[in-house]
Amino acid sequence: MVEAENQIDPKPVDSSEVLRSIDAAIDENADWLLQWHRAIICRAEPDQRVVSEYAQYLSRFGSWMDLNKGRGLLDQSAFRELSRTHEDMHQFGRFLALKSAEGKSIPTVEYDAFAEKVQQFNGQARRIREAFRKALSELDPLTGLNNRQIMMPVLERERARAIRTGTPCCVVLADIDHFKSVNDTHGHATGDFVLRTVAGRFLGTLRPYDEIFRYGGEEFLIVLPGVEKEAASEIVERLRLSLAEVSVSLPDDTQLPLTASFGICPMQDDTALKQTIEHADRALYAAKSDGRNRLVFWSPGIEL
Repeated sequence: MVEAENQIDPKPVDSSEVLRSIDAAIDENADWLLQWHRAIICRAEPDQRVVSEYAQYLSRFGSWMDLNKGRGLLDQSAFRELSRTHEDMHQFGRFLALKSAEGKSIPTVEYDAFAEKVQQFNGQARRIREAFRKALSELDPLTGLNNRQIMMPVLERERARAIRTGTPCCVVLADIDHFKSVNDTHGHATGDFVLRTVAGRFLGTLRPYDEIFRYGGEEFLIVLPGVEKEAASEIVERLRLSLAEVSVSLPDDTQLPLTASFGICPMQDDTALKQTIEHADRALYAAKSDGRNRLVFWSPGIEL
């Protein structure tokens, strides 16, 4: 069965592009509003960016949204709402500017309504901008997973909670098997697609309160709160099967099998987090040495 995930988008709209566009939109909107007030207050001939029937598309932001609508991030409800607010603001601004150009006065209630639309657009744009600034600093741009920058604070928090409450917690390192050969054989675009696919399958399999990070390259670090060895094994086995049981269909209809290896280590009161991660890494190495596509728990007897 070919899943929706099995589609490679050659030009995804990423977080950095969105952030640049939102920043530009806020600056551009200030200039547009200046032109609007100039036309109203000075009775100057209105700029086409103010009175054109297609005013919102004459702005760089409006044309960018129209060109990219429905693509990835821009298909989210927050962007659809921002686009509607942008259009509504421009259309109402055009209506008032044309009314003024005809020598008619603008009632206070209509000006206040226009000002509210401007504030609404700026507020929505700033909220999205802050969200994407946070995303750029905390999320891996390729997979959308948490990155290593925020990994240690989360691990420290989970370790402190485990010690305080006396509940177990396990750290898992996962590595995609033979990932280099995917890049070498099919190219880096396919490799990126594989990374996004693995991230999506892991996210869809983990519990809502588990944490997952892109650890580096084709490795992922997962935190499983509240589980002993047996329960951790069951969760990780589901992760393993989420890859091993469903091949990825590439654009040329090639079925690409995916597997991963896993190393698991429980957090201990007397073991530093850095050492816990090292133990999980040694268990992962053992899983790969034993034939890959399997999970191994850390034990002192594991040899590198």
